[in-house]
Amino acid sequence: MSHHVPGTTARPVADGADTAVHDGTPAAPGSEGLAAPVPVAARKDTVPAGAPDAASAPARWAAEFAGTALLVFAGLGTGMFATEVIDSALGFGLGLVAAIVAFGHVSGGHFNPAVTLAAVVAGRTPARAAVGYVVAQVLGALAAAGVLWAVLATLLDSSTTAQVLGAVSNGFGENSTSQAGWTTVLLVEFVATALFALVVLGSTAPRANAVLAPVAIGAALAFLLTITAPFDGGSLNPARSTGAAVVAGAGHLGQLWLFWVAPLLGGLVAGLVHRSVALSRPRRGTDALAATESTPTAASTPDQER
Repeated sequence: MSHHVPGTTARPVADGADTAVHDGTPAAPGSEGLAAPVPVAARKDTVPAGAPDAASAPARWAAEFAGTALLVFAGLGTGMFATEVIDSALGFGLGLVAAIVAFGHVSGGHFNPAVTLAAVVAGRTPARAAVGYVVAQVLGALAAAGVLWAVLATLLDSSTTAQVLGAVSNGFGENSTSQAGWTTVLLVEFVATALFALVVLGSTAPRANAVLAPVAIGAALAFLLTITAPFDGGSLNPARSTGAAVVAGAGHLGQLWLFWVAPLLGGLVAGLVHRSVALSRPRRGTDALAATESTPTAASTPDQER
């Protein structure tokens, strides 16, 4: 286990290991996820001496695949099969909490291309990691949607299956329950995703309460989806929209572009806002250091000062 160094902050990284870094400095090479929401004090085991600083790239991709599959399976599944006790928005929120706790310590817990973009822009994830993460996320969403399609196909005829899948897919105009136009949906998805990405970046920051991060992120997703659902079914996640659109058919695939453009724009803005705030914040100890350098020590004498 790493030891705390005076003047530094113990910052959790994607693999779950603690790395002491100066405030405001970039993440160490290999820490290619958001800060893992599991502090050392809350873990069952400590990191053994000599362990790698970060999980391998295939391990991180596998974690993003599995976490996104869990998220999409929970959200779409509750929308298809659940009773009034739980709706799709709450299913997505609870599914995300479970995914972060189960897989976030490996990959950083993105499970969403918009969150990955926000993390890259904010300086929390190296750009080289983004492509692998996004591919794994889309494949995970496709796998979850494919399993749900297979289940429905064993129960219903093809036309009814298409209707059920269409009901949990994202869309605008004729595919929107409120008949919202594409400009309305674009604005709603952009704003909601920007707010969600800000919650993710803020709750996983070094100074945040790491134990509550999964709860904050899941709750934010649930209530934001509750707001956006009447307009477009609620997305905030291009991977989720892709998985549902592929199994729902051509009518939803033709509108999929919006559910990539709007969330990615929201993630971009959130990353820029978070980065600008982080850069404008004075580094811890800067004022104290300046005061130390400009003030003579107690042992100094007038002759020494001259």
